[in-house]
Amino acid sequence: MGSLRWMVLEINMPASSVSIIVPNYNGEALLEKNLPAVLKALEKYTDTGEVIVVDDGSRDKSADLITTRFPLIRLLTNEMNKGFAETIHTGVQHAVNEFLILLNSDVHPDPDFIAPLMEHFNNPATFSVSPLICDPDGSPQTVSWNIGVMRRGSIKFRPWDLAEAEERVSKGKTLKSLFASGGSVALRKSMFHSLGGFLSLYKPFYYEDVDLCTRAWLNGWQTLFEPRSRVIHDHVGVIRKHFHSRRIRVTRLRNRFFYLWLYLSGKSILTSHIPGILYRLLFRTLQLDMAYMTALIQACKQLKEVNACRTRLKIGKENTNSLEKLLMEIK
Repeated sequence: MGSLRWMVLEINMPASSVSIIVPNYNGEALLEKNLPAVLKALEKYTDTGEVIVVDDGSRDKSADLITTRFPLIRLLTNEMNKGFAETIHTGVQHAVNEFLILLNSDVHPDPDFIAPLMEHFNNPATFSVSPLICDPDGSPQTVSWNIGVMRRGSIKFRPWDLAEAEERVSKGKTLKSLFASGGSVALRKSMFHSLGGFLSLYKPFYYEDVDLCTRAWLNGWQTLFEPRSRVIHDHVGVIRKHFHSRRIRVTRLRNRFFYLWLYLSGKSILTSHIPGILYRLLFRTLQLDMAYMTALIQACKQLKEVNACRTRLKIGKENTNSLEKLLMEIK
């Protein structure tokens, strides 16, 4: 598990306390910029909690920064880089509270962002809640609220605007979402453990959060969007900094195949997904875009692993939920 450094806060831990988990890899500058806002938000929250930074084998001085500048933060360290999923698992394992907030190091939260998220956990069926995620200029990011429909055997997420979301909230409606971004989400630890956390199938990155929330929905646990809670995501995180853009795109496409192969019904795979693959493969090849073909080949090489996972999750069996049915319920 790597070395462990502790700074225990002598505070009471009521049921609504939160543990904020920040994964970090060579993000010294981002931590220095954003951790003060994280601590301010926790201090302003009406209940108590903790902040945990999990350093994933950084080569910069991130760990020294935490020790010297932020002594109230618990620091966990991986001796070697393990990736997003395992880094989050480390933080979850050591968190003392039932309610967790995952924040990437490039996320800057508003001072009042915690309380609106926590209100939704009064419903025992709530697994996770997404805040409103904005660009630095204040523009909402579409990943905040995810409502999808099936198109040619794949998911197309419908556009939305903030006025629509705020109007629905003003009328007392909850905003269901297929998933919450793993870079800024509040969730329930016991359900996270029950689901087994993130699947290793998606290493090194992308679609772990979509998959996790989909499994939660199939277990009867909802994900919601809360626009009264706001964070700024500056898009300067680890992935874009340390991986080539083509590898990022291929990985995203490959993991989309994994996700669809796991959760689509067998009928949809045969009648719409495979024809959709052929259509997109032809279209993108004619455009000399080989990333789609590369991703498909990589995904096919792990088809046995995907099928084993699908069998374990009991997807596609008669009288069980599938992604198509789920999308019809989340509106």
